Amino acid sequence: MTPTRARRPSPAQLDRARSAALGALEDPAAVENLRLFYDRDSNYAGRSFLAVGPVEYDSITAADLYATSLLGISVGPRAGRQLLQGGPHRNDVLKALRMVPVETDLADADDAVFDAAEHLHLQLKNALGGNKWVAASKLCARKRPRLFPVRDSLVTRGLLGVGQDRRVDWLVYQHLITDGEVQRRLKEVTQESAIRESDLLDPPLRILDVVLWMHVKTAA
Repeated sequence: MTPTRARRPSPAQLDRARSAALGALEDPAAVENLRLFYDRDSNYAGRSFLAVGPVEYDSITAADLYATSLLGISVGPRAGRQLLQGGPHRNDVLKALRMVPVETDLADADDAVFDAAEHLHLQLKNALGGNKWVAASKLCARKRPRLFPVRDSLVTRGLLGVGQDRRVDWLVYQHLITDGEVQRRLKEVTQESAIRESDLLDPPLRILDVVLWMHVKTAA
């Protein structure tokens, strides 16, 4: 594996991602897209992705697999058994999960947190089978929504121009979520959407994910 110190986004990557994110946030459709995603009468995941219970931060449950299915992920029978039933895969995943702090925001994550996050991501990929990086990313985002972006391929690769290295991607999202202009516009879009107060319990990272994904999805 490439040493951690070398796995950093370049200035050009950061600039492209910031420009793309601001473009999505400044899109006149951004407010309506966010409102639509959280509309409880729509067929979008909305707050259900994080709120459907039981919500157990240090375990993997059937509710977690259902929540990821709301984002278009199918967990097969074998992977489901490995994640939900006792055995080495579940044990390894739970051990890795408990090493990732529940309360850490991506904005504050350091290399030690990213090391733990990466270990969890790899254990989930192993349990899911094959190169299921998108599935693992979405399950990570369900378990630690303040730390993990969903990292959907349409957004990460197609819009932000990264998607080849998870650690680089996380640092790009960290750059976005700590950028003053991105923060300002994300707050404005959230307020203008007038989505329910309970839906606003979703952390800003999750709402940014939604804005970026809906921007790509509705433009397709």
